[in-house]
Amino acid sequence: MRGCTTDINYNMKDFNTKSLQNIASFNPDLRSVLGEIEEGHYLIIIADLKKAYLFLFNRGEVELSKNIMNPSIRKRTRINSGELFGKNNKLSHRIDNQIHRHLQLVIQESDMLIKGKHVNGVFVGGHKPLFQKIVNELPPDLQKKLRGEFITELNISQKELIKHCKHVLEEYIKQ
Repeated sequence: MRGCTTDINYNMKDFNTKSLQNIASFNPDLRSVLGEIEEGHYLIIIADLKKAYLFLFNRGEVELSKNIMNPSIRKRTRINSGELFGKNNKLSHRIDNQIHRHLQLVIQESDMLIKGKHVNGVFVGGHKPLFQKIVNELPPDLQKKLRGEFITELNISQKELIKHCKHVLEEYIKQ
């Protein structure tokens, strides 16, 4: 037992502990985490019924971004009188189809944004009722890389939105 400890201590003398790469080469798990932070991209999808923002972060900074606006989605109505009962179902299905097409457009644009890049993780943000719909629209390889969800308002400035996304990334990396 003591021999193993002295071997490690002996090897540590040659080690420059100020370098993160040297520490990472000593601990393989730490090396994979540091490699993920340094080399990988993180895709953040923030979606609403009418708008969507896509951000591709690399090393904590926005590398690419895309704004999508789709004003064609109608608002949901709560009229449920006898004379409009059948029309409400048709209207509800039409709105669901419009939301589905909007989310397909968002996912299609996100695929174009990450084309040729290695993505380590995906975060979904916006309004909570849409989270599951967005996740269901993601391709299976991106669904496996889903790292978290967060609630945010889309009617704020893009700088504030990016600041919020950076905070979410920092919280994820700290874990």
